[in-house]
Amino acid sequence: MRYKVMSWLRLSRKTPQSEPEAAHDWYEHHIVTLTKHEKFRAKDAGVPLFGNKPVWVHLYPRNERDLIELLQKYDIHPLTVEDIFNSSNRIKREKFPHYTYLCFRGVHLAGSYITTKDFNFIITKKTIITVSESERTTIDKLLADKALCRDLLRKGPEFILHRILDVETDHTLHIVHEIDLAFERCEGALMAHSASLDISMVFELKSSLALIKKLILTHKEIFDEMHQHDLKHFSPESQAFFRDVRDHAIKIIDTIDGIVQAIASAIEAYNTISTKRTNDIIRILTIMTAIMLPLTLVTGYFGMNFKHLPMTEDHNGYLKTIIGMAILAGVMMVFFLKKRWL
Repeated sequence: MRYKVMSWLRLSRKTPQSEPEAAHDWYEHHIVTLTKHEKFRAKDAGVPLFGNKPVWVHLYPRNERDLIELLQKYDIHPLTVEDIFNSSNRIKREKFPHYTYLCFRGVHLAGSYITTKDFNFIITKKTIITVSESERTTIDKLLADKALCRDLLRKGPEFILHRILDVETDHTLHIVHEIDLAFERCEGALMAHSASLDISMVFELKSSLALIKKLILTHKEIFDEMHQHDLKHFSPESQAFFRDVRDHAIKIIDTIDGIVQAIASAIEAYNTISTKRTNDIIRILTIMTAIMLPLTLVTGYFGMNFKHLPMTEDHNGYLKTIIGMAILAGVMMVFFLKKRWL
């Protein structure tokens, strides 16, 4: 899924973004064990059962039928297959007799967009199966590090899950920090009431944070369930690691809450400054109108089309009128200054 982000988010070179898809065959699947790392294609036989050996299987199925054929020996429920290929699938944890299904959603930046990518996990006693329809940089990098894969599998397949979730959660936290930096730039323009600032950029920042918070809150709920209920496919030793990821999720939520509160305060200050400037302009215009009103009255009086008016035949009448109007305007200016209306 893609969501429009702010044009103010000028990212630093260190900002993690969705990398371009690697040039490889998406239908080339991976089987990682403690002793080997194999690749096989969809035309080959389905994924075999491995008994009590710890195994990580990563699949790139083209469609639901392809996935069903690949996992025909694992008795995967049809609803699980449907959820994997459902782009609007919600983040969830579902327990089945032979496995546990987990769906998480990673947050990535792609230009001016926030993109979300689903991470699907099927976990049995000694096997973890990850399924994705397209490139997942976190998974591809982990697959490329064979030594790390073996170390994680030696601890248990659930540590593969922890590694992926930990990297994605830290990645999301980095994105939130980048949004925070973008807001700091916006905040300076807000306080300066810069004419170049489009206030809608601030609201785009806020909506982006709301999107991320919604995802992370759901992740946290799943981590809470995993903490409260011992999962039969997770070792007791892994619980502490998943609590750590949960703590990172809470940190993201707290950081977002702080930024949102700062945005609300900045918008309130911006509105206050705007109101004050508007009041200042109206006050100045009102004072100008008050000064011009008696002057207009004087000029209007002598502009009447009557033949006989006082001072109309006075050779110095024009000069006296101008001096009188100047004195009247000056007196009114002094009065306004003493009242501190100017």
